[in-house]
Amino acid sequence: MRVLHVDTATEWRGGQVQLVHLVSGMVRRHHDVSVACPEGTPLWGALDFLGAGRIPLPPGRTIRGALKVALAEADLVAAHTSHAHTTCLGVKRPLVVHRRVDFVPSGGWKYRRPDAYVAVSAAVAGVLGEAGVDNVEVVHSGVVSPPRVVPAADGPAVLAVGARVPHKGHVHLAAAAEQLPGVDIGVAGEGPLTYPGIRWLGHRADVPALLAAAEVFAHPSTEEGLGTAVIEAMLAEVPVVTSDAGGLPEVVGEFGHVVPRGDPAALAAGIRAVLAGDHPSVTEASAWAQRCFGVDRMVDETLAVYQGLV
Repeated sequence: MRVLHVDTATEWRGGQVQLVHLVSGMVRRHHDVSVACPEGTPLWGALDFLGAGRIPLPPGRTIRGALKVALAEADLVAAHTSHAHTTCLGVKRPLVVHRRVDFVPSGGWKYRRPDAYVAVSAAVAGVLGEAGVDNVEVVHSGVVSPPRVVPAADGPAVLAVGARVPHKGHVHLAAAAEQLPGVDIGVAGEGPLTYPGIRWLGHRADVPALLAAAEVFAHPSTEEGLGTAVIEAMLAEVPVVTSDAGGLPEVVGEFGHVVPRGDPAALAAGIRAVLAGDHPSVTEASAWAQRCFGVDRMVDETLAVYQGLV
């Protein structure tokens, strides 16, 4: 197949990581792959050595970007961001939209136009269904096991990883910290928000080392399509306490503590229980994550959706 992937974002987050995994896997399987994205972004740089074509796009929604996508040669076009979805509406080939967020879309023709959606979780598929979208396939994200490394010297006992934005729920983690005096809690991630009682570690290139030092991985999101950071923690054999937002219960299964979103008391109780040794087997949790969230499985299941349309 000739597949054109479109991603209009300028940041580097989970969606861009998944796109790189997908492109790499498709190239290894001898498909003709191109990516249209803004030049000079982290995604543009990550594509350097993957053997895929690159088409420079302006960021966001632009008429020039839509024209470039419409004129590109491909058997199928896959949109990976909301603005990419809009940019691709005029293509005359099968259009697949990858959906990674768990809030209900506004509806309308934009959401009826795609020939198929790939949702990262059953929860995301469910909210698409609420908007009247029924041509949805669930393909869980693919995650690579973190390497075994020396623990970070400054690693907190309770670690959270995620952008410092409202839906990541760090305000609830800070409220939980008030109920856990003396417990070292840290968040690795960039963004504008901070709250007292937490160590803000900023962007970290050594997340595997932070995981190696952690006794608990906390994920207090109020919205979450799937939660690859939680999968990485499970693969690293760190006990997990997570909210019940979006696809997080699908990720954890029976192998972690799931608490109601927006409930600091329940979050603190879960962290306290794990610190006391009350948690499912981390070995079994890691094995579960390896079975359910492998990269090759993600690539093969995504290709099956694409091939069904071409």
